[in-house]
Amino acid sequence: MATLRQKRILALGSGLLCFVYVLLFPKPLDKHRRLPKDVDNNTLSSTELENLLVICRSLPILNTTASRTNEQADPRPSPLKDPLPLPSQSGCFPYLSELYVQPVPEHDCDQPYVTVNQAGRLGNKMCQYASLYLLRHLFGVRVSTLDKMHATLDKFFKSIVMPVRKPSCFVGKVKSISYMDLYDKLYRAEARAWTNTTSSVIIEPLLDTSYHVYDFPEPRDLFLEHRKLIHTLFKFRDEVMKNAVQNINNALKSFNATYHQRDFPIVTVHVRRTDYEGHLKMLYKLTQLGKLYYTNAFEFYKKRLKRPLFLVVSDDPKWCKENLQAKDVLVIASEVPAEDMAAMSLGDHHITSYGTFSFMAALLGNGNITHPLTTNPRYNLVRCVDSPVFHRVPRSDKQEVYKQR
Repeated sequence: MATLRQKRILALGSGLLCFVYVLLFPKPLDKHRRLPKDVDNNTLSSTELENLLVICRSLPILNTTASRTNEQADPRPSPLKDPLPLPSQSGCFPYLSELYVQPVPEHDCDQPYVTVNQAGRLGNKMCQYASLYLLRHLFGVRVSTLDKMHATLDKFFKSIVMPVRKPSCFVGKVKSISYMDLYDKLYRAEARAWTNTTSSVIIEPLLDTSYHVYDFPEPRDLFLEHRKLIHTLFKFRDEVMKNAVQNINNALKSFNATYHQRDFPIVTVHVRRTDYEGHLKMLYKLTQLGKLYYTNAFEFYKKRLKRPLFLVVSDDPKWCKENLQAKDVLVIASEVPAEDMAAMSLGDHHITSYGTFSFMAALLGNGNITHPLTTNPRYNLVRCVDSPVFHRVPRSDKQEVYKQR
């Protein structure tokens, strides 16, 4: 009898201890089963007690110290590749996507900053602006535009958010540097900061000197990787977009359709000719794109889309009408470059030429982008682009069509 009584007391004591454990640490229990709400610790029957013991025995042993440590520590990014691929060595623009650099406040006037060359036309200025913004987005540095760039972009876009350089807050001497070299510095600094933190958030500023980027950056691989972000940077003003839609509607009258009321996809096409031939020859030893490239690009989409219509914008509409216009190819008559860019961005897919204007217009749209395939080593602007929406189309009948590099 004494032994049986001891067993009962021991069982009841264990049950009460287990019940207290369950009340203090409910979460693991929740993973298995919830107790009925009407269970009262003063009226536990022998059956309920036995059930409770079964549940308690199934609970995992907890290491509370280790658990608290794991909860407090942020997830660690995956290890960096060794050796670290540097932009200046590869010619491409890698970035540490698992890291977040806390941006330096723009009003912190004691911190260094970066400005960028503002020369060139609309396409150049957009590339330079976007390149500068990506430095802040990826590395958290202070950035500032210059007056002329801001004035040009603000005329056509309603979302130009980067501050204009003012002597009151952007002070001190700046060092001249290329975009690639500056990106190198920031990328190295971010990698060093990564090795000194247990978090995926870097708090310390990565820049200790102010710089001015003197060249014409257009990191197209970065742009395509951040296409949605680029969309937020350049939102056309209502009047520009309204006129672009009207230009498209005028072209679609012969189809008894409008941009918003149609049953076919639109592929927008950019043809730049007048002043570009000398530029291509001088910089890249390339000749002007001819009819064959655009014909190849048309065929590329015809094989993949049902009844596409090609809308062409160009600085040489006469050449386009003489060489490209067909039953499914229309030339949009416009004399305002920004409206042409807006019209091109409205396409479901895009055919581009070599320039920044063409690329940025397509980038602001959605869908696929074709680009002339060239084996000329001097033209390397898209060598690093590896995107499922970017397709290289031959400019002659002797080249193979590549979907990706």
